[in-house]
Amino acid sequence: MRLATFQPQHGVHCETTTLRNMLHHAGVGVSEAMLFGLGQGIDFQYWDTPAPGRVPPMLTGRIEPVQVSRNACSALGVELRESRAPDADTAHAVARELLESDHVVGVSVDIFHLDYFTSRSHFAAHHIALYGLDDTLAHVVDTEQQGGARSLPARALRRARASDEGFMPSPHLYLYVEQVPERLITDPASVLREQIWNAVRLTAERMTERRGPRHGVPALRRAAAEVAGWHETLTSPEETVPGVGRFWRYAGTGGANFRTLYRAFLQEARQVCRDDGLAPFAEGFGDIERQWDRAIEMLMAYPGAHGPRQLHEVAALLEAIADAEQALFEKLAVAAAKRAGEPV
Repeated sequence: MRLATFQPQHGVHCETTTLRNMLHHAGVGVSEAMLFGLGQGIDFQYWDTPAPGRVPPMLTGRIEPVQVSRNACSALGVELRESRAPDADTAHAVARELLESDHVVGVSVDIFHLDYFTSRSHFAAHHIALYGLDDTLAHVVDTEQQGGARSLPARALRRARASDEGFMPSPHLYLYVEQVPERLITDPASVLREQIWNAVRLTAERMTERRGPRHGVPALRRAAAEVAGWHETLTSPEETVPGVGRFWRYAGTGGANFRTLYRAFLQEARQVCRDDGLAPFAEGFGDIERQWDRAIEMLMAYPGAHGPRQLHEVAALLEAIADAEQALFEKLAVAAAKRAGEPV
């Protein structure tokens, strides 16, 4: 079974690429950056490591998996269905049934079992869009970095979907779009204008709330404080420290630990809303994006001749980023609170 009219839509982040493909096949043409922004995707989260000293904590620049899709679909008035199959056979059968009903199916997978991935690590919070499946072959869309539209053995997809290893596993989780408002197909710009500032407001309010040491700006400050000592606290910093930099740059982030993607959302939002009030925020995120890139480059260059000094410089830069993000989101919260209540 393979969707005859399906047209792959490329993207830089796995979940928003998957959602974009599901929506596009249903007739909705919304960009990936817009989906990420409406999905309130930006964050900083600190997840404790299961092996202190051997590996650093998981430090990610977005909200929890699937929540981006839930938020974006809610903003767009789209009915998103989400469920888990009890086992591999049922998951396979349900996917076939949904494909036969002309749905693109979003599935969560462990990248370790995807034969086109070069990484040999378990990471189970990855998403791909499934548009074809039989007993031997699966047709999927992954991120541009992973080659976009790909084919892989059906047995590999079964293993990837069933995995309970790695970060945030969700065995046999699947998503699909059930109902799409007609207005979203015929006049998407109006729908977006009605929702953009509210999504910005909700994001800014969340980013300026105190949510403990694992979320938002406090989590970023916590990470900054620990980075400075990684040359002493990690058993193999020459291996693990550059890995953090590569993760922030390449692991489904679209660059700069998702800050590039959020800046693209603000730029598009300015055009859609025809509101120059968004311009300074897009510019501000440009500065933040460049600071993230500098920190990432320094991490990826470790160990150099001055490895410990590099980490202290990265820590100082992350503190500066935390200050900049705090200030920018505070201003965004004020601007969005005014705009969200205005007629479009």
